[in-house]
Amino acid sequence: MSRKAKARLALRTASRKLGRAYRTLASFKPSASAIALAAVLAAAFLLGGGLYNIIQSPRVVIPRPGTIWITYPYTMLDQVLMESLISMVLWGLGFAGLYLIYDSTKYADEPHRAYYRFVIGAFLVLLAYFAGRYMLYELKMKPSS
Repeated sequence: MSRKAKARLALRTASRKLGRAYRTLASFKPSASAIALAAVLAAAFLLGGGLYNIIQSPRVVIPRPGTIWITYPYTMLDQVLMESLISMVLWGLGFAGLYLIYDSTKYADEPHRAYYRFVIGAFLVLLAYFAGRYMLYELKMKPSS
């Protein structure tokens, strides 16, 4: 077999494999829950300050004598990486709590199960709210005395 024939055979084989891969990817349909999870992750990333982290490359924490600060104190203009990651986790907890509250409405025939889902969801939402409020008001905006 000549070099030209081997090259044609290799191109034909590669073309078939690429065509098969394209058809497989084009027919892929992700589930609705996978799309919803991706949307929640993207929202938590954006609302938590992920773009700021990528663009500015902030410090992870602020070392102080005897302690470590996880928030940049007394200003809303700067943040550290740990503050952003905690904010993303809190957004995720809030979304998870809202989902559990919504999911509890599907179990009307099992009130015990619905009650526990609702209570856990409400707890997660309140935890996310009060932890975020603590970070903003107490750690970042509390006036220095």
